[in-house]
Amino acid sequence: MRVSLLAGVVLLVGCGSSEPRLARSDTQPLIALTARIADEGACAQARDIAAVRARAVRLVNQGRVPAKLQEPFLSGVNALGEQTPACVPAVTPTPTAPGKDKGHGHGKGRDKHGDEG
Repeated sequence: MRVSLLAGVVLLVGCGSSEPRLARSDTQPLIALTARIADEGACAQARDIAAVRARAVRLVNQGRVPAKLQEPFLSGVNALGEQTPACVPAVTPTPTAPGKDKGHGHGKGRDKHGDEG
């Protein structure tokens, strides 16, 4: 999942070419964030993917992404966003006390008509 965005970001940084590129200082936080996404649980992935999207949009809005790179950059970020897992909190079952009556609403000492016996 993170590989496509990570590779895209690294390519956009450029290696001394004259093509438009992103500053390393802008991409480094994105690279660090995407690098940890694959090893996280679903809720952490959802949180960090949202953070990547927010940072990417902020970079574009601040004019830090050259116009020629905005579409491929945001496309890569959106592709990652499409893979956002659902965050379903873990449910811990409530243990039942040993010996607790598991009948159908009938307590001990009652007959089938509810009379004490």
